[in-house]
Amino acid sequence: MLTPEVMVDAPPPLLLCKGVEVRRGLSTVLKGVDLAVGEGEIIALVGPNGCGKSTLVETAAGMHMMRAGSTSHVDGKTLAVIRNHHGHRGLSQPFGLALQKDGASGDELVGERLQVAIDMGVEKNYSPTALDDEAVKWGLSHRLNDRIAWLSGGMARRVSVLAGLFPALISQSPRLVILDEPSSGLDRDGGRILCEELTALAEKGHGILVATHNQKVIDIATKTIEWVGKKLDTEAVEYDSPSIKAPSELGARAKTFRTWANILDYRTWGSIAANGVAGILTILLILALSVDDVASTAGASWMMTLLSVPAFVAGLIPASTLRHLDEQSCGRWWDAQSAGQLPISPPQALPLVDAGLTAIALMTLPLPQWGSQVDGVIELSLITLGGLLTWLVSLIHISQWRLVSSLERGNALLFSLFLPFLIYPFLLWTNGQVSMLDAELELFERFSNLLAGAAIFLGLFLVLRLLRPS
Repeated sequence: MLTPEVMVDAPPPLLLCKGVEVRRGLSTVLKGVDLAVGEGEIIALVGPNGCGKSTLVETAAGMHMMRAGSTSHVDGKTLAVIRNHHGHRGLSQPFGLALQKDGASGDELVGERLQVAIDMGVEKNYSPTALDDEAVKWGLSHRLNDRIAWLSGGMARRVSVLAGLFPALISQSPRLVILDEPSSGLDRDGGRILCEELTALAEKGHGILVATHNQKVIDIATKTIEWVGKKLDTEAVEYDSPSIKAPSELGARAKTFRTWANILDYRTWGSIAANGVAGILTILLILALSVDDVASTAGASWMMTLLSVPAFVAGLIPASTLRHLDEQSCGRWWDAQSAGQLPISPPQALPLVDAGLTAIALMTLPLPQWGSQVDGVIELSLITLGGLLTWLVSLIHISQWRLVSSLERGNALLFSLFLPFLIYPFLLWTNGQVSMLDAELELFERFSNLLAGAAIFLGLFLVLRLLRPS
């Protein structure tokens, strides 16, 4: 342990992993690992494939559940725990991160991805030409308005690595940078630029943790940590794990994510292409079932159910944001930068699209049970409720995705079997819409079923939102 006199003179490390134990499945990948990255250091992790380099890098970024130990980042002038084996997860000051996969959606523009990295750095006093200057240096200036999907693998890797460096490049105070195989996919010129950037950042006091097989990157490292067989050859760290826990507030990072999600949804017409088309197909299917004959014998509840089904089905289709997050570890990058508190919500356009579906259903489906009762105000109310229904169902779907994605093997679990439980609140909702049209009922009776359905939807959302693996 460092004495108080030493701690006064020496700043705390930018990264401290203490006694870390991480399991992947039934295998213990890391056990009792201590690691510290100080200001001005370049720590290279070297070892054969499968030894645990990526696991350690991702653990340093707070991305893995631990069986023991903790990971801490510097927060101002003190260390704060960002994740530990008790389940705590929080945010410290911004850090740079480049994963093995590029961590970006193919529908992002190159300039947007770099600007997102700058905005996540939450640095106000940076050069307004920083993005353009670095784009020129990395040979990306002519591709800033291109989608990442249009780039070659090597150029996309340049974007990913540069985005990982930006929080340090624009910061006047020391920042932590975590890179996993950054030279993979880079050509000789890209590798040279990477080494120059890392050296310059270290000279300015930033700390860098990099997993690599590249000898040139290893040569510029101030310290190399190697795996001998499956055992990590590292020294004990003299710092104790801090008692301070990093907070969970996202602040400006939440706004950055929401802006990113809505831009991609508008660019790809995601809400229309997926949710809207599903709703239109549902309407066409209902019309194909000789709905005129059904309407002559069915009650108001049955017809209201048919009217609401398109919006309900549209809500069950994954929001476009989830599709973007599933690309190239994009969701994992955002998860690390938000400490698992990603403010995912349905895209802004989704309720509007699905309110439109209800309007189309009102125009195409016969509604004989209501007759003259359905005036303009009621139609507008039903259209609004259609958009709200889709929004509620989509919230539940997103919360389920968040829970599953936080698990080590979420895809192996049958969480889709949970979706049939949404049928009951949906039926309450549609019955409530029928009651709403009955002027003879008391005010509470008219809206009780509708409110009950909404309450169950919100309750399911909150339960899924609060469930987090420890």
